Amino acid sequence: MKAKARVAPLKDITIPRLELLACVLGTRLAASVKNDLNLPDVRIYYLTDSMTALAWIQRTRDWGVFVSNRVKEIRNLSDVSSWEHVPSEKNFADILSRGCSA
Repeated sequence: MKAKARVAPLKDITIPRLELLACVLGTRLAASVKNDLNLPDVRIYYLTDSMTALAWIQRTRDWGVFVSNRVKEIRNLSDVSSWEHVPSEKNFADILSRGCSA
């Protein structure tokens, strides 16, 4: 099992952009595990609680350089139809940000 928590950059960045960075990190991790375990045909489902990041990933528009570059990487590493929304209170990936005991 692997978990990763990151600290927000010192430069001001919006919450939706931080959520998009989390999606990039998730797709990189999934691609790495899939490759390392030699499982090319395994379907992976991606969940995000950010409706904005999900819209960026699913829609093709000119989003600007920052968003476009990250969406391009996400689309190269994952299937757009594999992305789903999960409500924040049911998002198990948010345990680190909510605080939890060992």
